[in-house]
Amino acid sequence: MTSNWPQLILFGDSHFQFCFGTPGSFGSRLADKLQRRCDVLNRGFSGYNTVLAKQLLPEIFQGESLRDVVGVVILFGTNDAALEEPHQRSQRVSLEDYVQNLADIIAHFVANGVPKERIILVSPPPADDVAWEMNQRLRNEHSPRSNAEIEKYAQVVYEVARIHGTLFGNLHESILNSSDKWQVNYADGLHFNDAGSAVFFELLSPIVDRMLRAYPARYPLWTEIDFSNPSIKQ
Repeated sequence: MTSNWPQLILFGDSHFQFCFGTPGSFGSRLADKLQRRCDVLNRGFSGYNTVLAKQLLPEIFQGESLRDVVGVVILFGTNDAALEEPHQRSQRVSLEDYVQNLADIIAHFVANGVPKERIILVSPPPADDVAWEMNQRLRNEHSPRSNAEIEKYAQVVYEVARIHGTLFGNLHESILNSSDKWQVNYADGLHFNDAGSAVFFELLSPIVDRMLRAYPARYPLWTEIDFSNPSIKQ
């Protein structure tokens, strides 16, 4: 069965994997906004960096699977900016490799039929590293983050978007500017609560609107149908 229903892909790390967790989550808000216009497909992978993201590309984003895709939102960087750890679970990717990996991810989608003007590159948000460290201790885990490091990675995303002609969403700046106490946007110092999801949604919503203006709601509202001669054709 062919769907021919427009699709918007969210490709990223845990900021996307968990983005449908509550009615106020970013993904839930976006899917609600796009109902009857576009399906929102969540391809978020918690803990993944851009090295692993590149390995996913031929596995899940090839040819036929992208047939109905009208937009892609890409958000990686929080794990790439992880502090260096002397063990095999270190997620860190050098800044230089991060830039190249983002370029390669964009190139893959373009080569598979997604126009660069329908790709939104998003900068990684800041982290409340103090709260995150406390949370990690409570769970007896160790995956340290530094807000200063994440900022370095966030700053290069705009330039990657500019060079490769994609759209850009400055999530890092939006969170910092959302409140004098921007840390209130987090559930654990790293992942958004509903407040942080709202900031993300308000940033991305107008960008998505402009990108998908050619895709209005499909089929008439029931109030627009003449039930004496019912038809879904307009």
